[in-house]
Amino acid sequence: MFKRLLDRFRQDRGLHKATVQVDFFPENQVTPQILWLSSTSPEADTVPLILLVYARILYELAELNEGRVARELIRFLDQVCARVLDGDGPPQRPRLPLGQLKLAAESGQPALKSYRVEFYAFAAGGFRLDFEGSIGKEGFYLPGAFLALLQSCLDSLADDPLRRLTRGLVRLHLYYRYRRDFWEGGALTAGPIFALGTEEIRPEDATPEV
Repeated sequence: MFKRLLDRFRQDRGLHKATVQVDFFPENQVTPQILWLSSTSPEADTVPLILLVYARILYELAELNEGRVARELIRFLDQVCARVLDGDGPPQRPRLPLGQLKLAAESGQPALKSYRVEFYAFAAGGFRLDFEGSIGKEGFYLPGAFLALLQSCLDSLADDPLRRLTRGLVRLHLYYRYRRDFWEGGALTAGPIFALGTEEIRPEDATPEV
């Protein structure tokens, strides 16, 4: 009986597909990494992974009373998405302005700060994240971590998954524009699910501003 319960618990946790690690080192160096563990299609799985990480970062910023920073990040990524999808040819691959941060290969030094995400998928559909990170200056490091991760996607993803990721970000922003709830726990999954689908939000169904 105990073995059956243990097996069920393991199944309920989902299949561990990937680990994301973003490390910050001295001299403002940052290294984003995605370690794929059990994915048969890493590029396709990158799309929901990045959308879920982005939703979590916006949520964490709101939890830390950094809602202004979250909104600035949304506005900036609106511009990035427009550039990526500009024109009828292959997606554009802009270099993102990272401010003081510099992308770097893995350093031999200990990281000054790290964020780590564990990415799981359920057999019946759906995903979940486990998120952890050291505390301090989140208004700078959380957006920096996501922009570094997004730049790695702009540099390495094939055209089709990059388009799908960018369109997913656009749809996620549309969801937040109407629902206005990136600070609520339910948006951690509801927003990315909407972004990955084809459902439309009618203006009359929008959540009123308060």
